[in-house]
Amino acid sequence: MAKFLCVMSGKGGVGKTTSAINIGLALTKLGLNTVVLDGNLSSPNLATHLGSAYYPVTIHDVMRETHNIDSAIYKHPSGLKIIPADVAVESMRIINFDKLEQQLQDLHLNMDYVIIDGSPGLGRESTRLIGLSDEILVVTNQDMPSVIDAKRLIEFAQKFNKTIAGLLVTKYKNKKHKLKTEEIEDYLGIPVLAKIPHDVRFEKTLKDKVPYIHIYPKRKASKEYYNLAKRLSGRVRT
Repeated sequence: MAKFLCVMSGKGGVGKTTSAINIGLALTKLGLNTVVLDGNLSSPNLATHLGSAYYPVTIHDVMRETHNIDSAIYKHPSGLKIIPADVAVESMRIINFDKLEQQLQDLHLNMDYVIIDGSPGLGRESTRLIGLSDEILVVTNQDMPSVIDAKRLIEFAQKFNKTIAGLLVTKYKNKKHKLKTEEIEDYLGIPVLAKIPHDVRFEKTLKDKVPYIHIYPKRKASKEYYNLAKRLSGRVRT
């Protein structure tokens, strides 16, 4: 049975989608059959991170019940499998989580991991995605507004009795004006599983439409994503 891990954040712009992509590819390279699903259905951008905003079949078509979910799976040249969403504004009218949940049952049988790129904040989409997930990985930055929003998300998810897998701190800088790992953990009461260092090369990967770990496998940020994937999958004990 597949494990559904939702990568979520209390606010946008913290590196959630980038992290979902790189975690998904790291799990794939560990030999786990993994797919990354764009769960940000009203403002999707997973596909634009990886090449094209337009695909013949998307998760919205699956919710329309015109296609099954297998036909919406695409393989990126890096080896990562994704299920994109429709970027058209009119697609917002056909969001149906009940139909989505029915179709996702097929992934339970065929995948080891389904990484959901969640919707930021605490709206209706986030509520339903939390319900669909087995665990939540919370992404935050080192500034207090991001951490406060992460706290709200954690408390919200815990009301649904969902397991918080841990924290992922992105764009990490060892600067005096930035919150330290211990401060973030103390405030949120959740362990930090990985710290992804700030690296301007992430901007290049976005331009080139490839996952960071695919073209920079030896850099520290890639090693952090790999170690995180190992921790999440139980491939190593830390």
